[in-house]
Amino acid sequence: MLKIDRKRTVQLLISGVITIGFLYFFDRFIGFDRLITLFRNITLQQFLLAFALYLASYLIRTLRWSLSLDLKDLKKLFKLTVFNTFFNIILPFRVGELSFFYMLKKEGLSLGHTTISFITTRLFDGIGIVSIFLFFYFLYLDNLLLGLSTLILSPLFFFPVATIMKKIKHHEVLNYQSKLTFKNTIGIYILTIMTLAFKFLAFYIILFPLTGLSVSLSFLAFSIADLTTVLPIHGIAGIGTYESGFSGIAVILGAEKDLAFLSATLVHIFIIFSSSLIALITYLTTKNS
Repeated sequence: MLKIDRKRTVQLLISGVITIGFLYFFDRFIGFDRLITLFRNITLQQFLLAFALYLASYLIRTLRWSLSLDLKDLKKLFKLTVFNTFFNIILPFRVGELSFFYMLKKEGLSLGHTTISFITTRLFDGIGIVSIFLFFYFLYLDNLLLGLSTLILSPLFFFPVATIMKKIKHHEVLNYQSKLTFKNTIGIYILTIMTLAFKFLAFYIILFPLTGLSVSLSFLAFSIADLTTVLPIHGIAGIGTYESGFSGIAVILGAEKDLAFLSATLVHIFIIFSSSLIALITYLTTKNS
C-alpha cells in the first residue's frame, strides 16, 4: 500500500510541476495580459453559440451510450456523460473514469458489461479522433476525396476487434455480442464523429473571430490536443499537456508560436469552464432524483 501511495504522490508532483512550469513560461514568454485581451473580445453571442454546440456534443454522446449500454434511460445516461466528462477533465491520470463504473454499478449493471461497453466506446473515441485528424490533414493537403475515404473506411478498424470478441466464450462477452452488429457499430461510429465535430466546432467558434486560424489547422490541433488526455501523466486538469499538444501540431503546420499557445489556452479554459457549468447545472437539477 505504501508503494502505491508513493507512486501516486510522485505522479501528483509531476502533474504539479508540469502545470506550474507551463503557467510560469506562458506568463514569461507570452503574457497573461494578452490572454485577458482575447477574453475581453469574446462576445456573449459567440460564447452562447459555442456553449450550445458543446452541450450538443454531450447530448450526442448520451445517445451513443444508449447504443453500447443496457441502460436506456436518457436522463441517467446524460448525467453519466456529464459527470464522467467533468471528472476526467479535472482529475489526473484518468481517475475520473472510475465515476463511470461507480454510477453504472448503482444502476445495477454488471462490472463485466460495463467494462466491455467502456472499452468498446473508448476504442471508437480513438478511431474517431484519428479519423477526424486524417480527414482534416488530407483537407489541409487539398485532397478531399482521400479525406472522405478515411472517414468512411475508418470503422473497419473496429471489426477485427469485434471478431475477436465474438470468439471469447465468457458469458458477459457472449451477452454483449448483440450490440456488436454492423448497424449498431456503424451507429456508434457516426455518433462518435458527430460528438467530436460539434465539440471541435464549438472550440473553433471561440477561436476564429479572435485568431483567424483556418478550419483545417484548428481541427488538426484540436484532435492532437484531445489525444493528450489519454497520457498516463499530464498537468493538473490537463493544463500544460493539452496546450502543448495543440500548439505542437499548429506550429509544425505554420501557425505563429505565441498565437498557437494563446489559442490552446483559450480553448482549454473554455472546456474547463463549460464542463464545470454543465456539471453544476446537472447536479442542481438532478440531486434529488
